[in-house]
Amino acid sequence: MTLRPPGSPLYWRLFLTVAAAIVLFIVLALATTAFLVSHELEGYVHARQSPLGRDAANAFTNGGTGGLRAWLERSDTGIPGDVTIYVVAPDGSEIRGRELPGWAARTMRAIAAHGPDAHPDNYRPTVLAPQLIGRDGEVLSMFVMPRNVGPWGSSTTTLALLAVALLVIAVAAWLVARALTRPLMELQLAVRGLASGRVDARVPTRIAGRADEIGALATDFNAMADRLANLLEYRQRLLRDVSHELRSPLTRLQAATVLSAHRKTVSEPDRERIEREIHRMDVLIGDILRYSRLDDAAAMSRRLVRLDELLREIEQDARIEAAGGGVRLALRCAPGLLVVGDPELLHSAFENLVRNAVRHSGAAGLVEIIATAGGEIQVEVLDTGPGVPAEYLERIFEPWFRVPRPGAATDAPAGTGLGLAIARRVFALHGGRVVAGNRPGGGLVLEVRLPAAQIS
Repeated sequence: MTLRPPGSPLYWRLFLTVAAAIVLFIVLALATTAFLVSHELEGYVHARQSPLGRDAANAFTNGGTGGLRAWLERSDTGIPGDVTIYVVAPDGSEIRGRELPGWAARTMRAIAAHGPDAHPDNYRPTVLAPQLIGRDGEVLSMFVMPRNVGPWGSSTTTLALLAVALLVIAVAAWLVARALTRPLMELQLAVRGLASGRVDARVPTRIAGRADEIGALATDFNAMADRLANLLEYRQRLLRDVSHELRSPLTRLQAATVLSAHRKTVSEPDRERIEREIHRMDVLIGDILRYSRLDDAAAMSRRLVRLDELLREIEQDARIEAAGGGVRLALRCAPGLLVVGDPELLHSAFENLVRNAVRHSGAAGLVEIIATAGGEIQVEVLDTGPGVPAEYLERIFEPWFRVPRPGAATDAPAGTGLGLAIARRVFALHGGRVVAGNRPGGGLVLEVRLPAAQIS
C-alpha cells in the first residue's frame, strides 16, 4: 500500500476550502469597508460641495483668522454633529490651538504646507482638504474628520470587519469539520463495533465511496473486516466439522468396545484403556464445541447469579475427583456475592479453574477457593502444585498450550489445553479478567475479578 502524495484529493479539498475562505473574506472586507467609508466621508463631501466650505471661506475672507475662529465656535454654522473640523495653517498649527490627531497629524501638516495654485476665488474644494484663501493670500487647509476614527478606521468599521472575519472563519471551520469529523466519527464507530465483537460492523457506503484518503481508509477497513469475518467463520466451521468427524468414529468405537467385552475378545486392561481414551476424546470434543460457541456473545444469557452458591456447588462436585488423588478442598466464600451473566458459562469457567488446580496439586495436596467482595468480586483458586515458570504465566491461557515439564511422566494427568482458554474468554464476556501468578510457598494462584451486580 502506498501513501498518497500531498497533492491528493483531501489535500486539495482542504486547500481550496481555506483559499476560498480567504478570498471571500477579502471580498467582503473590501465591500464592507467601501460602504462604511463612503458613509463616513459624507462629511468631506458636505464640506466641499455644500455651503459649509464657502461659508467658512467667507468668514475667513471677511474677518481673517479671528473671524473664522468665531464662526467655527458658533452653533448655527450647520456643521454636522458626527464630524470634527480642523483648520491648519501652512506652519502646521491649528488656528484654535487644538491638538491634531496623532495618526493623521503628519499628513494634515504636509497637505497644509502646500500652497494654492492661482485661483480667482477664496475657496478651493480640493479632494482631501478644502483650502480657504484670505485677502492677503494667506492659505488655511480645512479638514473635516469623522469622529471616533483611528488609524484603522472608525470603531464601526473595525467591528464590521471583525464580524465579517468571524463569519467567514465560522463558515470555513464548519465546512472543514463537515468534511473530516463526520466521516471520521463513522469510521470510529465501525472500529469500536468490530473491537467489541460485532464482526458485521462496517463503514457506510457513503463514506467508503469518497474519492479521497478517508474513503480509501474506510474501504480498507471494510475489506479487513470482511476478511476477519471470513476467517472467524472458517474457524468455527472447521471446529464444527472436526467435532462432527470425531464424534462419528467415537460412537462406533464405543459400540465395538462393548461388543468386544461381551464376546471377551479384548482383555480387561485394554478395554479400560480404550474407554479412557474415548473419554478423553469426548471431553476434548466438548471443549472444542464450547470454545467455538464463545465467539457468539449475543447468544449469552444475562441473569442474576449467586456466585457464592455456584462456587459451593463446584467445590462439592470437585471433591469426588479430588478424593481419588488425596487432594483436599477448602472453600472460604463471603455471602451474597451477586453477578450478572450466564450461569452455565460461569459454572464451566470456574469448574475449569478448580479442576486444573486439583489435577496439578499432587498427592495430599490442597486446593483453596477464596471469594471476597469489594468494589468488584474477587475469586482466588490456589493449589499446592509445582507452579508455572514466569515466562509461561500468560501463555497458559492460550488454546492448546501446555507447560513443558522436563522429566514428567507420559501418563501424567493432562487436560485438553482448552480449559483455561475457555475460562478467560468467559470472564472477558462478563466484563472481568483472570490472571495467573505463583504462590511464594509453591503452587499456582488463579485470580478472577468480576463486576458485582448493582442492586438498587
